[in-house]
Amino acid sequence: MFDLLTQNSPSPRIAVFGVGGCGCNTINQLSQSPFNDNVLLIAVNTDAQSLQASQSSTRLQIGIEATKGLGAGAKPEKGQAAAQESEAQIKELIELADIIFITGGMGGGTGTGAIPFMASVAAALNKPLIAVVTTPFSFEGQQRNLLANKGVDKLMQHANAVIVLPNDKLAKTLDKKVSLVNAFFESNRILQDVLLGLTTTISQSGLINIDLNDFIAVVNHHGRAAMGVAKQMPGADIQVTINSALKNPLLEDVELTHAKGAIVSVMASENIELSQYNMIGETLQQQLDPSALVIIGLTIVPELDCELELMVIATGIQAATDQSVIIMDDVKVPPSTDRFASVELLNLHDFLKEKSVGSNDDNHCLAELDVPTYTRNLNQKTAGQ
Repeated sequence: MFDLLTQNSPSPRIAVFGVGGCGCNTINQLSQSPFNDNVLLIAVNTDAQSLQASQSSTRLQIGIEATKGLGAGAKPEKGQAAAQESEAQIKELIELADIIFITGGMGGGTGTGAIPFMASVAAALNKPLIAVVTTPFSFEGQQRNLLANKGVDKLMQHANAVIVLPNDKLAKTLDKKVSLVNAFFESNRILQDVLLGLTTTISQSGLINIDLNDFIAVVNHHGRAAMGVAKQMPGADIQVTINSALKNPLLEDVELTHAKGAIVSVMASENIELSQYNMIGETLQQQLDPSALVIIGLTIVPELDCELELMVIATGIQAATDQSVIIMDDVKVPPSTDRFASVELLNLHDFLKEKSVGSNDDNHCLAELDVPTYTRNLNQKTAGQ
């Protein structure tokens, strides 16, 4: 609970809320990541048994009266009622942080109903909020997809920016023989990696820092937004690396020349040259609107296994609907061999530390489908008879 931090702390206090089954799974995975003390992970759910199994040290059961601890039953209105019932506790946790990240799956009950309401609470408190949500696989049914779209629409009314990860786009990149459990796990892993990348960008202490005000100034631009990453090995051309990041699949179908702002996080070895750093800034200025706000941070990492790693967050990209949405359209699974030869185009799996599929994969699948824990236990007992 930010025990060692004060109002004068040089690091912004970041709260990451995982809401519902999918969100709590993501929090469980994030709890295994090396976050600094200024990042607080919070699991939020209506399902009491599922929440009790969470690995997060900070847990909030919402809607005790509304749901009796049995989950929202795939009904967003019930998830919203649960969040409204627990507004005081939600507000108390949000007030602890300088910036809020909220994550979960859209299309079910708890996430779809509670996340937009929690975003509205953050907006009322003038806390910048970035939402990272998934939308359902098509096989989950048309109704679930309709609920997800409505949930995203509500969320966009309150969040500073929304990252939408469509599970159907992910499915196209997976092996046709991949198990259902691993498909859901892969979705959760991408969700985790996006959050890890964003929180690291603003919490790391670097030679040239990206501070909280910098981050807020960039994410406050209205319009679409996108992310791209690239990794450079010694001897490679810095220009090629920059172009690789800008043409990353995570930036596909986005017109960068219309972006109003960009944050660039550079992690480099001690051998980075001034000309390389300048080249990054100059190239981005050429790609973006001349009036765009471009902020570049630099962190020296002596033990880095490459020459530099580059992460770009572009915002304020005007779309037809003028909505502040980050769409991860074509998330590609990296090849298993020779991934780091020369300059590579990487998705967030490569850019961040990879996670292995654990023994709780079945829970990832079932929690995503918002099946209350007591029902799962009952089904297991029935099957064993």
